[in-house]
Amino acid sequence: MKSILVFLFVVATFTIKAQDYEVKNHNLIKYYKLINESENKIITNDLASANNLYKEAFKEFNYPHAKDLQNSMYVALRLKDWENAYYNYQSLKCLGKEFSVDFLSKNFINIERFKIKPCENKIDLQYKKNLDSLFEIDQYYRKLSGGNYQAYKKELTKSDSIASTKLLKLIQKKGFPNEYNIGLMSADNMFYQKFYYIIWHQLANNHYSSQKVNFSQEIIKALNDGKIRPDIAGQLFDLNNGTKDYSFFKIYQFTVNNEKADCCYISEAILPERRAAEVNVKIKEINRKRELIGLPTTEEEASKNIFFLNNKDYILSNIAIEGFNFRDSKEVEKFKKYLIKINDTTH
Repeated sequence: MKSILVFLFVVATFTIKAQDYEVKNHNLIKYYKLINESENKIITNDLASANNLYKEAFKEFNYPHAKDLQNSMYVALRLKDWENAYYNYQSLKCLGKEFSVDFLSKNFINIERFKIKPCENKIDLQYKKNLDSLFEIDQYYRKLSGGNYQAYKKELTKSDSIASTKLLKLIQKKGFPNEYNIGLMSADNMFYQKFYYIIWHQLANNHYSSQKVNFSQEIIKALNDGKIRPDIAGQLFDLNNGTKDYSFFKIYQFTVNNEKADCCYISEAILPERRAAEVNVKIKEINRKRELIGLPTTEEEASKNIFFLNNKDYILSNIAIEGFNFRDSKEVEKFKKYLIKINDTTH
């Protein structure tokens, strides 16, 4: 009974799709392998190795993702590798990342001795403006509804259809948008772009607005061009296709009657000795699919997400804490029974 409850709660549904998405660009395959290794070194505080691995990775791919530039910068700063840190800082500035006014004075000494890196990328402001306007269409009735999407089902269906079909046409005309052509001005602190939400809302099992566009083919092309991170691609694949192919271990928090959240928990299956046989089979299949698109194992991702909770400088994956609100505290305890409080387990 215990293993069945864990399986139902954590996995919910699992669909094996005939199609496997795969990164076939050999330079990107090597890049992501080096990035995954460097992130594992960060978790174990082997920053010298992480620093070298980032340098090696950036030789494989000329357009490293913003999260990797930022992680490399903070590693270099902690090692007092000023020149490397400053180069990554300038790269992020070229992408439009905003830093606090005192960031330079707090983190760098005698910056005049370092070379100024010219910005080689050009931000397409009109493309960014068009994408932002589509995001406004996507969000308009969601904000107006106050969370009661059912009351605006007809309006959401229409606005989602407009936003998604126009986004597809833009992508087909101008290429998949990424940090190097639209910058970071429309991205959050995790470098998650606003237009990703338009793709998100084309989820296969959307109860309020039926799917008009499945973006999977555009995403896999962007993935092989290095224009989208594998962790974000995996999330959007699952949403667009109604699968659980790329995710297993999530972090949970609970509230009772919308009061203070109780965070953070993870399935006890994170510990191999607590797994039922069928859970091992699911995890093995998920890890196979994850590897094909350049992702670490789901166990490694869980370790990175746990690490991030107390180390906000580093962005190691597209972490999302899943929240549940209950009316009765007894119901919460039923869910917690097969979870582990993160502070109570080594990681």
